[in-house]
Amino acid sequence: MTVQKYDLIVIGAGPGGYVAAIRAAQLGMKVACVEKRSTLGGTCLNVGCIPSKALLNASEKFAEAKQKHLSTLGIDVSQVKLDLKKMLKHKSDIVSGLTTGISQLFAKTKFPI
Repeated sequence: MTVQKYDLIVIGAGPGGYVAAIRAAQLGMKVACVEKRSTLGGTCLNVGCIPSKALLNASEKFAEAKQKHLSTLGIDVSQVKLDLKKMLKHKSDIVSGLTTGISQLFAKTKFPI
């Protein structure tokens, strides 16, 4: 095993960690980032805030469509139904897009994760 020397080792690639790691690399430091997950972005992006808000937004739109007052506007929503599988895919697509963006930023700075 080869010993590596770094100016900065960042623990965690959440909102604070990945920004700190990228900025330090931009300033010329030799940086490594340690992350336990296979995807970057931390708890909020992977399993917390972002996925929850994506599902909440879809649920709110569903509830709004189910309300009968839309018929007074000439909008027939009598056949509205929820497709949980598609809703979960939409949530996963949002998370995947954001984590991919962070991965691309890391790739540009060329430091190990």
